[in-house]
Amino acid sequence: MIVSCGHDIYQCDDAGVFKSIMQKLLAEKSAEVWISQKGEQDEYPCMALLVNENNAALNHFGDDGSCYSSCNGSAEDGFVSFCDGQFEIHSNQVISKEEALTALMDYFSDNGRSSGIQWEQLY
Repeated sequence: MIVSCGHDIYQCDDAGVFKSIMQKLLAEKSAEVWISQKGEQDEYPCMALLVNENNAALNHFGDDGSCYSSCNGSAEDGFVSFCDGQFEIHSNQVISKEEALTALMDYFSDNGRSSGIQWEQLY
């Protein structure tokens, strides 16, 4: 598994290494992370992670490029800012960092969407 964040690229062949890197990135106040088998952003399947001080947002891109976004079912209206306002994510697609870590570990083990969170198909 390849994890890229900014100019940093991590090779993660072991679940423990992957978890450690994900914990580090989830602790950041702002991060945009791509996770794939070979590290190329247009390779499918892949997972995109956005992190702010308190929350995370996940997008899973399937084998065919279809996009599923994490969804916690929040009834709150409004948007949450990520990456210094570069991304505005609807509040019902934002999850806790703990939920994101669980979903990312599930992705590491089987390249699929975690059953631990809800997913909503965006396109």
